[in-house]
Amino acid sequence: MEWAIVAVLVIVILVLTADKAKSKKQPASIKEPKELINYANGYKSKWMFSYNEKDAFNKIKAITDELGLYLFAKVRLFDLIEPKEQAKNKTAHQWKIQAKHVDFVICDQKLVARLIIELDDSSHNTKPREERDNFVDNVLLNCGYKILHIRSVEPNKLRAQLESVFKTASSNS
Repeated sequence: MEWAIVAVLVIVILVLTADKAKSKKQPASIKEPKELINYANGYKSKWMFSYNEKDAFNKIKAITDELGLYLFAKVRLFDLIEPKEQAKNKTAHQWKIQAKHVDFVICDQKLVARLIIELDDSSHNTKPREERDNFVDNVLLNCGYKILHIRSVEPNKLRAQLESVFKTASSNS
């Protein structure tokens, strides 16, 4: 009788161990929060692009696709640059760039960012925006990026500018 109890216990332990091993091998599943907090009163969705930005994106994308380049939109400065380790007050440098973005970034075939395009609408005519643009331009230029400010996309002119920049970039790499 005792051996029967021991046998049952061994079988139970083997079954439990097998179930644990089996559950570890299953792919991870998406977990839903146990309690969903309603933030609807604090946030609302918004359009990612203005009509002017959408139009510019579509025109630039057509050109970059033809040239075998990659286009990214609304890229954070922090994705392009970072404070130097030895910079005095590194945290202040980080705060200065972390909430800023550029309109478009064009990368070469190796996904190396080479050209920043800023779409300058009328909001860029204000003093605070001019100061922000000057800061961003200076930082990016000092880090080796090329910047193009445009009011609208003129496809033939932009294609020639991209061919010039990326011809130069490919001969330098």
